[in-house]
Amino acid sequence: MLENIQILVSQIIVTFLLMAAGYICYRLKYLNNEGAGQLSLILTRVVAPCVVIDSFQREFDPALGMTLLAAAGCAIFAMGLSIIVSHILFRADGPHKNYGDKRMCVVFTNCGFMALPLLDALYGSYGLFLGSAFIAVNNVLLWSYGVAQLCPDMSRAQKIRNAVINPGTVSLAIGLVFFLTPLDLPQVPATCVSYLASLNTPVAMIILGAFLAQCDLRACFRDQQVYFVTALRLLILPLITLVIFLLLPLDSILRNTMLISASAPVAMACSMFGQVYGTDYLFSTRAVAVSTILSAVTIPGLIALSGLLGG
Repeated sequence: MLENIQILVSQIIVTFLLMAAGYICYRLKYLNNEGAGQLSLILTRVVAPCVVIDSFQREFDPALGMTLLAAAGCAIFAMGLSIIVSHILFRADGPHKNYGDKRMCVVFTNCGFMALPLLDALYGSYGLFLGSAFIAVNNVLLWSYGVAQLCPDMSRAQKIRNAVINPGTVSLAIGLVFFLTPLDLPQVPATCVSYLASLNTPVAMIILGAFLAQCDLRACFRDQQVYFVTALRLLILPLITLVIFLLLPLDSILRNTMLISASAPVAMACSMFGQVYGTDYLFSTRAVAVSTILSAVTIPGLIALSGLLGG
C-alpha cells in the first residue's frame, strides 16, 4: 500500500508540474484561449479515444471481460449516487438558480484528464482498461443527463443521439471489437494509436494549467458554494462510494481504480458545456480550479484509507 501511495504522490507532483508548465505558457502568451481550445479539441476527439482503443489491445479473457463489466457497474453506481444526492441538494424549485451547473459539478469527474494519468502510473494498461469503463459511463451520462440539466428544451432524439454517438462511446465500441474478437490492429496503425495515446497526460495537464491561469484563484477560494460542491465532489461522495465498494467482493485494483475515477476533481466539461449553453459557467470554472488543487491531497488520502480498510 505504501508503495502505491508513493507512486500516486509522485505522479500527482508530475501532473502539477505539467500544469505549472501550461500555466506559465499561458501567462507568457505562448498559449492563448484559442490555442488551448484547439488543444482541448485534439485531446477529446483524437488523443482520449486513442487511449481507450490502445488499452483494449489485449487478448480476450472471460475473467477480464467480467472485470470490465464489474467496473462499468461500479461506475454506474458511483455516478448514480452523485445524481441522486445532487437532485436532493440542488432542486429545480429551490434557492439555487444555477442548480443545473451545481448538479453537473457534483456528478461529473475529471476521470479522463486527471484520473487516467494516475491509473497509468499505478496499474499501467490494465488500469487504463478498467478506467475506460468509467469514462464510457461518464460520456453517456454527460451527453444525455448532463446536457439535459443545462438545456432542458433539447429534444429527446437529440439527447439520445448525443449519448450514443460521441468520441468516448465510439472509441469504446472500436476497442471492444478488438478485445472480443480475434482481430488485431496491424502493427503500424497500432504504433500510431499508442503514440497518440501517450500524449494524454502532458497535453491534458498543459491545457488544465492554461485553464487555471485564466481563473482568479483568490476569488475562487472565497466562494462558499464552491467549497460546498468541492466537498461533495472530493470527500463526501467518494467516502460513501468507498464504504459501498468495501462491502462488495472487489479486488483492490478494481476498487482503487474506480475510487480514483470517482474521486477525481470537477470535470472541465462542466465549464465548457456551461459556456456553450449559456448557463453559470463561471461557477463551474471556480469549482474546477478549487477541486483540482485540493485533489492533490484528497485522492492520496482516499487511496490510503482504502488500503487500510480493505487491504
